Amino acid sequence: MGDLQRIQKQFTAVAAVLSVTALALLMYLFWPGSGRRAQDEERASLEHQRIELTNEVNLQKSSNPEKTRSDLKVLYTDLPSRYSQISQRMEKLFQETGVSPSASIKYSIEQPEKTDLPDVQRIKIETTVTGDYAKVARFINAVEQDPLLFVIDKISLSGQPEGNAVSLQITFETYLKGAA
Repeated sequence: MGDLQRIQKQFTAVAAVLSVTALALLMYLFWPGSGRRAQDEERASLEHQRIELTNEVNLQKSSNPEKTRSDLKVLYTDLPSRYSQISQRMEKLFQETGVSPSASIKYSIEQPEKTDLPDVQRIKIETTVTGDYAKVARFINAVEQDPLLFVIDKISLSGQPEGNAVSLQITFETYLKGAA
């Protein structure tokens, strides 16, 4: 009887060890990130990251710092140095396109960001103009193509009760040199 109890205890111990080992293997197989799907997703993510980094390296290789410096010099020379130059250009755009400003032009200074150019201040401009649809469209086109570098942020177009006149509320920014 003693041998049977000893064999039974050994069998119970071996069964317990095998059960714990099987449980550990199951936990490993179902642990998040260790399955086949998780590995495939990780592989796809790494491949996407590799492609992005390769594109960034190629962009760096193809960049031309000297051309960038010369382009920046041209940009600096074309920027206005006084608010009056911006106002005069805006008035000229109003006259050339045939729209009339229905509200005052509001200028505000934008806080400089880390990526902004040195000695350049970003100026936000908000105004509303009125005219027929074709003139308003010409105004938007003129603002986009103006050499003074206006960058349109937001536009809102609404109809007027009197005929085919429309009202354009526009927000854009330009730059002022030497004011930062």
